[in-house]
Amino acid sequence: MFVVANNPDGYGVDRCLNTGAPCGAAVANSYCHSHEFAQALSYEKVDRNDITGAMPTTGPEACRGSSCSYVAITCSR
Repeated sequence: MFVVANNPDGYGVDRCLNTGAPCGAAVANSYCHSHEFAQALSYEKVDRNDITGAMPTTGPEACRGSSCSYVAITCSR
C-alpha cells in the first residue's frame, strides 16, 4: 500500500484518485506499474489522522492547505 499526497495540479488526475472516480483506476494502475507491481487493487481517500508520521510536513512533498488530502493505493504483484 502506498499513501500519496493529493496535491491538485490542474490536470484532474489527483481529483480522480481522491474522489474514487472511475478515471482514478488508470492513474492507480499506472502508479502501481511504476513501482513494479501488476495492478491496483484499490484506491481511496485517507484521513490525515489515520497516518502516523510517515508523511513529510515540509519541502516539495509536503501536503498543505485545505485542498490537500491523502490517497491510499493498494497494489498487487
